[in-house]
Amino acid sequence: MICVIQNCENSAKEEEHGLCNSHLNIWKESPSLFPGNIKIQNVSNYTNLIKIPKKTQLFKEIEKRFLNDWVKPNANDVRIEAIFNIYLNPTIVENYKAYRLQVELKGNFKGKGLSEGNEKILYHGTDHICQIISDKSHQNNLCKTDECCGCGILMNGFEISKVGHNKQGRSFQRLGQGLYFTPFSSKAHFYGNGGAKRSPTDITRTCRIMFMSKVAIGNPWEPQRVDQNLSSPPSGFDSTWGRKGRCPHGSSVLNYEEYAIYRHDACLPLRYIAYSYTSTSE
Repeated sequence: MICVIQNCENSAKEEEHGLCNSHLNIWKESPSLFPGNIKIQNVSNYTNLIKIPKKTQLFKEIEKRFLNDWVKPNANDVRIEAIFNIYLNPTIVENYKAYRLQVELKGNFKGKGLSEGNEKILYHGTDHICQIISDKSHQNNLCKTDECCGCGILMNGFEISKVGHNKQGRSFQRLGQGLYFTPFSSKAHFYGNGGAKRSPTDITRTCRIMFMSKVAIGNPWEPQRVDQNLSSPPSGFDSTWGRKGRCPHGSSVLNYEEYAIYRHDACLPLRYIAYSYTSTSE
């Protein structure tokens, strides 16, 4: 693939987040000089967002995956408005890679035909306070505060201390006090309800955000019932897997699978997706 930085024709690798060696070094060594479309400065470093042009093959591939993973009929006329690659503080990225390797050495997942650390690309929906990014209105204005769940993730990565913080007042955690991810964009959609905002350019559409993330699942535990107080899986397991039809709560079971992890270095926000729809039941 070609480097995602505009006007750069150097070759790049997906594992290095689409950067050529030159831009990879700038990101790691001088993030304030990195040519991001949006810069978010926190206490220790910068996060940079690179917008993926709609005409590129990469945008089309992500869009296709996102829409194919929308399996629950809970929204109409869903479309992606913008996709950004996320370039966090390099230390956060290296911590994730170190944990993934640690899990791999313990479980030998590559030897079983799986990815390193049983890594999966999953979705995480969340609230946000600031105006949604829209490439039509050019409102690339993020509030950049920790009070905004979306901006908090962009600045600091996923944080266990933020588990359960949401604008909807939800307290039910089927798989315990973890960070939740799902292979279905339509399931993650529900968790962004508190941040839904009317499109500034089309009053018939509403916008939300979602994260596409790398998650080192490792060896997942499969519980048979709800445990809201769970703060880690049993010994020998690295995450909790809520499978379809399992974990009943009253008369309700899981209709769509999800995963919970209990440490921040087991997951890494990869892409920031702004999308819109005309109506939704959730």
